[in-house]
Amino acid sequence: MTGKTELSKLCRDQFCKWIGRSVDFKLVYRASTDGMSPTIFHQKCDNKGPTVVIGYNTDGCVFGGYTSVDWKPCICGTAQTRRDEKAFLFSLKYMNKYSPRIFPVKDPELAITICSNYTAVFGSAGTPDMMILPSQVVNKDTNGNYATNFNQQGFKFGTVYDSGGVTMQQVTKDNYIFKDVEIYQVMDPGRLDKPWRDEEKDNKATLKEMVEDYCPVEDAGVKQSRILLVGSVGAGKSSYFNTINSIFRGHVTSQANTGSAEHSLTTKYRCHQLRNNSTYLSIRVCDTRGMEETQGIDPCDWTALLDGHVPDRYTFEPCSPITPDSPGYIKTPTVNDKIHCVAFVIDSTSVDVMNESILSKFKLVQKLANERGIPQVIVLTKVDQIELDVEEDLTQLLYSPRVAYVVDQVAQLIGLPRGHVLPVKNYEKETELNETVDRFALLSLQQMLRFADDYMYELLDVLNTRDTCDTRDTRDTCDTCDTRNTRQPSRKLSSYSLLWLWVIVITFLMFSMYYLQLLTDAYTFTDIFSFFGTIDIKRL
Repeated sequence: MTGKTELSKLCRDQFCKWIGRSVDFKLVYRASTDGMSPTIFHQKCDNKGPTVVIGYNTDGCVFGGYTSVDWKPCICGTAQTRRDEKAFLFSLKYMNKYSPRIFPVKDPELAITICSNYTAVFGSAGTPDMMILPSQVVNKDTNGNYATNFNQQGFKFGTVYDSGGVTMQQVTKDNYIFKDVEIYQVMDPGRLDKPWRDEEKDNKATLKEMVEDYCPVEDAGVKQSRILLVGSVGAGKSSYFNTINSIFRGHVTSQANTGSAEHSLTTKYRCHQLRNNSTYLSIRVCDTRGMEETQGIDPCDWTALLDGHVPDRYTFEPCSPITPDSPGYIKTPTVNDKIHCVAFVIDSTSVDVMNESILSKFKLVQKLANERGIPQVIVLTKVDQIELDVEEDLTQLLYSPRVAYVVDQVAQLIGLPRGHVLPVKNYEKETELNETVDRFALLSLQQMLRFADDYMYELLDVLNTRDTCDTRDTRDTCDTCDTRNTRQPSRKLSSYSLLWLWVIVITFLMFSMYYLQLLTDAYTFTDIFSFFGTIDIKRL
């Protein structure tokens, strides 16, 4: 509650069901930051249209009321009731247990009371069905709570609103000491005039053909691009593979285990292959054990996964990371064994409540991937559950302000560009393929393959640079590959140069001896050639 500026997904969805349509909620008042008094209430909440008032008491009870009309001070200065056929009271939690209940208005003429001296009054001012904010200033006590002077006898719960036999004691536990009070403005989300991301014009058949024809970068030494799925338990990693697999198999499949469980259903490392009939595609989708707060994959295992040391079907042991002595350990992996793209699979309905422990594990994998130059994307699952309009018509996904907001939020949370966030809906309740579901899934896969190619191009650039540096006859350090070439120029003369040197030496000696003979007549040419025969040419 503290520090957040929007409702949790659970509360938001419940209010949308009670209100009867998909709506957005904007925080306009919070007691812990704004203070608690009638003046502040009217400054923050008047003329905001529909609002929902929520109180959080110290016994873990969460309750309040909704009105579709404005709060405002009465012009005449006295309290006045306002009609509202859509108003209702509610209880979301009782003693920290989620148990939503709605109490609809049964006398719309007395739905709310407005007055400059009052705050949010549901029912008649004299005997209201419910009040959360008192009509006087209340300061925080030594525990940081707000002790109001309300009591159960001051309310006539069930007079204007239908209590359904529930007592106020069963809603509030007769506790009116509040940890906090929040008021949200309720707004229609509307529809964006333009999509928040450019729409892909290719249809499913074209996208499917592109993926089928995909081949990794030539000369990279990769037969199948490897995409590693990383996510928490229940995020939809295995369901994402099943969705992609279904597209190429022509019907909804369940090759990878999926479902709800306390711990990860995926316990083995699986390098799934995709088939188009009997032909294998040049892609492997690698599934891992789901992240958990206290269990999951050891940091050493993440390093081994990215570097290609982990064999297919390896069973993860949370307390025992893989070692070179583990069965099947790949001691000298090739580039074909390594991961070429990492996909963080994140449940879009849990972005605003992501556990810090899980987030830190995402950051660890991201750090290891960045060190190796491995690109990353975010596969944002369950986008159909973000907004009711999108659930009813998935083609509205790119026109949904709510989806756009969650995309921005998760991009900031993980630290990746928004273009790396790929919204999808996995097959879960469907028994037949759906054109729109397939398109978004194929678009996400296509983007991952493009990023995998980027990794391979970068790898080739590094290798080519090193080859170029190795051919240089210099002792300078290469800035790109950071290797020093220590080869020295050859000090041996070539055979051609040695021959010419030998001819010059013989010529010089012959002329020298000739002139010496003319001077002394002491030697003959026979003596000269005998002298030459004693010379060791190899030593020269």
